[in-house]
Amino acid sequence: MIRQVLYKRFMNLYNLVFSDERSLRFRRHLLFWTLWFFYLIVTYLIPTNWIPAWNIYGPKPHIEKYGIVLSLLRIMMAGLLLTLVHMCLVYGILYYFLPRYFSKNKNWIITTVLLLLFFCMIAFLNYFNFVLALYISTRIGYFESMPGMAFIIPLWGRQILFNYPTIVGLALAIKLLKNWYLKQNEAAQVAREKINAELQLLKAQVHPHFLFNTLNNIYSFIINNSPAAPGAISKLSTLLRYIIYECNQPVVQLGKELKMIRDYIDLEKFRYGESFNMSLHMQGDASNKMICPLLLIPFLENSFKHGASQMLAYPWVNLDIVVNDQHLYFNLSNSKPTITGENAVSKGLGLRNVKKRLAILYPESHSLSITEDSMKFSVSLKIPLYNANDTGHGFITDKQAYELA
Repeated sequence: MIRQVLYKRFMNLYNLVFSDERSLRFRRHLLFWTLWFFYLIVTYLIPTNWIPAWNIYGPKPHIEKYGIVLSLLRIMMAGLLLTLVHMCLVYGILYYFLPRYFSKNKNWIITTVLLLLFFCMIAFLNYFNFVLALYISTRIGYFESMPGMAFIIPLWGRQILFNYPTIVGLALAIKLLKNWYLKQNEAAQVAREKINAELQLLKAQVHPHFLFNTLNNIYSFIINNSPAAPGAISKLSTLLRYIIYECNQPVVQLGKELKMIRDYIDLEKFRYGESFNMSLHMQGDASNKMICPLLLIPFLENSFKHGASQMLAYPWVNLDIVVNDQHLYFNLSNSKPTITGENAVSKGLGLRNVKKRLAILYPESHSLSITEDSMKFSVSLKIPLYNANDTGHGFITDKQAYELA
């Protein structure tokens, strides 16, 4: 509950800072200028008028002359006028002059001249505010006569030398940091879309590759009038239902993935008949476990296509799957043809694709070993498993790879 509240507050703050919604942009700018307004009052107007140089034990002519209420109103009015001048300065530089300096059709000379004229206009407006405030103060009796330039110039110069660079630099830094962050997000979004497109392409390539091989098997049953054809078609229907309705999700239940492996093995048993020796052992509880779909089947398919199918006699495949609380161990071995002109271990589109998917989905958290000797090919795979309600932690699904890349 506390985590949800904190997350909601964080998202509200994030939207306030980065959203382009008109109401949020207005609130964002209003907050910035409100903070700057109080900054001017605390750092400039109070030590200048109420408490000169923050000497709280010294004389306080402003308060003695006007009282607390009127002094506060005068200081807030002066702060508001200064803030309005600074708003003109900041918005003019950020939204008019900077875009022209960075535009393709920029004219440095004209833009610089206009910027100098704009700065002079702002400085004159600031000077006019000082003269107006001093004139009003003189009329109501705070000064016996209108202060001269020796009094006005230092106050006006402080605004130009200190407050102008401070507010422009602060606003510019905020805008540059915001633009940098948005550019980083944009680059990350492009990377996420690229990874997601690659994952979807790899997964899409697994479907037809796997189905074409299975259809070829069933076709051989039909043309040979094999009684296994109806059962093979039923198994294929189950496989198609799983691929179409389940495998479009980032993760699937491990139990369903293991059932698909059993169905595929049954199809291969139909094909090879009694001459085929298939050993399948599954250990562990697969309930409430999740796995990325179609990660295991390419290895098994490869063992049949490039191993058992090439054997003239006594083909065999051994598959051991062990499931514990955190990992799945997949150990597969199959018979190797005596004479082969190709490296069947690494051959096959499905096998290449699943290696790429493993590298993306389980970076540095899986182990894969593919070996061969004179008698057999072997595959040993270890991948992390998590409970269904923990799929956001520890390993990367298709969706998470898209979001976190």
